[in-house]
Amino acid sequence: MTAMQPVRPPAHPPKARPDARPMQMALGAGGIAALSALAAAIVLPPRSAAPVSATQNQQSQATDSQPSPTPIQLVRPIRYVQLSPGETAPPGATVIDASAPTPITVIVNVPAPAAPKAAAQTPTVIKTTQSGKVIP
Repeated sequence: MTAMQPVRPPAHPPKARPDARPMQMALGAGGIAALSALAAAIVLPPRSAAPVSATQNQQSQATDSQPSPTPIQLVRPIRYVQLSPGETAPPGATVIDASAPTPITVIVNVPAPAAPKAAAQTPTVIKTTQSGKVIP
């Protein structure tokens, strides 16, 4: 009698896998770029919205010692355009006659009303047990 040998399927070569190195390089480069952007955002000081001149900086340092708040004024530049004969102003534009006198701007600072002083509040102490029951 011959012993039965198990039947083996023919050997298949292993399937070829795609190369992962290009994707690893792309993810690594993206990670380095994100890390450098975060580091730059943390290290660099924030930029102000408008540039500050030296005289404004000195004035702000002088007023920092005073406890009263100072109002912030935004100065927008005014562009004057002289129209040629036959031209019309765009819609919404203010038209000033050339023979009109120069306008004068007067700025009046009105101090804000003083805030009322609140009375000191006494803390309310609530005693409880470990289970959360309130002790009278």
